[in-house]
Amino acid sequence: MTRRQHEELAGTLAMLLTFAVGAAVVAALAGGTVVPIGAVLVIAFAKGRLIILDFLELRGGLHPMRLALIAWPALLLTAAFARSVAVAFAG
Repeated sequence: MTRRQHEELAGTLAMLLTFAVGAAVVAALAGGTVVPIGAVLVIAFAKGRLIILDFLELRGGLHPMRLALIAWPALLLTAAFARSVAVAFAG
């Protein structure tokens, strides 16, 4: 690993930690309303995308697994958001 790659990886790690702390703060302060839940899920998707692209080294090029690995958390987080919306409106 070159020095540049190490610095980029450290920057990505710092961004992931910032996302994690931000999501925890939003979740702790917001309660059970739909908008903060959506914000936390968007942050979770951003973290998952960074992990897939950088830590699994799929950023450079069009690897066939890249689309599938990004679609998987998108599908799960969409289902989680749909459940949250349904619970919020159903009571």
